[in-house]
Order: sequence, then C-alpha cells, then structure tokens
Amino acid sequence: MNPEKKYEQTSNKFIPRYNGPDPSQMTAAQTDIYNSIIQSRPRTGIAGPFGPWLSIPAIAHPSQQLGRACRYGTSLSFRESELAILLTGARHSSHSEFDIHVGEAIQAGIPMRLIESIPRDEEFSAKAVEDRVVTLIRKSEGYGEQKSQVRCEREVAIVRFVAELLETSTVSDERYSEAKNALGDDSVLVEITSIVGYYTYCAYTLNVFNIPTKSINDDIDETK
Repeated sequence: MNPEKKYEQTSNKFIPRYNGPDPSQMTAAQTDIYNSIIQSRPRTGIAGPFGPWLSIPAIAHPSQQLGRACRYGTSLSFRESELAILLTGARHSSHSEFDIHVGEAIQAGIPMRLIESIPRDEEFSAKAVEDRVVTLIRKSEGYGEQKSQVRCEREVAIVRFVAELLETSTVSDERYSEAKNALGDDSVLVEITSIVGYYTYCAYTLNVFNIPTKSINDDIDETK
C-alpha cells in the first residue's frame, strides 16, 4: 500500500449513541442471536448495525437472515453488490456504511479511483453518478475484451438503476428495460432492489445510533 495515499475514513472517531445491549446482561434470546452472528461473522463479529438490532431479537434475527441473503445469496458478483452498497451508503450520508464497505469493495476488485468517484452526501444525484462513476467504468482499462465488455455493461446498468432508485425511490420504464436487457432477468432486479432496501435499513440504523467503524487502512491495498 502506498503510505502517501490513504483512504480518508470519517466514521472511525464517531461516538456511538447506543451500541446495543451489554453481553453480560443479554437475555437468552439475545445471547442466542449474538452467538449466531459471531459464528457467521468471525472476522467482523458484532459490528455495524447488529449491536442496536440485538436489543430486539424479533428484529435482529430476520435482519441477520435478510442480510445474509442479500450479501451472499444473489446472482450478482461481489463487485457488483459492493457498487450497489457503496452507492446506497453515499446517498444516505452513511459514512459508517461507506467506510465499512470500502475494504470489502477493494477485496472485490473495485479500484480506489472508482470508489472515490462516487458522489456523496449532498453531491449525490443520478446525474453526478452518470458523469463520474459511469464515465470512469467505461474508461477503465481491460474492457476491450468481450468478457470484460459484458462486465462493463452489467456494471453500468446496475449503477444507473441503483442511482435512479436512490434518487427517486423508483425507476423509469426506460431504466428498468435497460437493466433487464443487460442483466437478463427480472429476478436480478429484485435482487438489486432488495440490496438497496436492506442497506438503506442498515444506513438508517448506523446514522441514528452514530455507530463508529474500526480503522480500515491497514486492511486495504489502495494500489489496486
């Protein structure tokens, strides 16, 4: 990693309003879900929105299941999923969500220059995403081959669909048709909409309870 170029994380110094129940004071139901999360997420553990959710087991359990489905149970590649998640965090001004997924995005093969092109907070709009993100995807090296061209068109369709959904809470007939043609099936659009919905829920939780993130720069290689 280039020591002169670090991702400027903003959420690692947040002071949380509420981190969820103390493990020593959890109910049996909370403890069961706590242990389940630890087992399924050995690297990250109880991080992000899971702490507050644990206070209500009837919310925490289905949230965990939906998160697993959106994260690991779709036909999208991890790279495609991470693009959708980063856009969602950017639109909802969730610096914690964005920071959490920068490292995941790098691991999925998204270059830092593409991550940094995503308009955030008040700068977010479908037009800004088109001008910055879509333009950079089309200019990226390696899209000359047929296989890479297919990947490029899929990513462009996903980014446009997600950006319009986030800006307007729906998509136009034109955008829907474009995405379906590029991705092949209506069910893929169900997956993308579900990812945006779930990570919007995560973003709201992180924002309301001001959940901090750990320092991530030691975990990512920004030369990719």
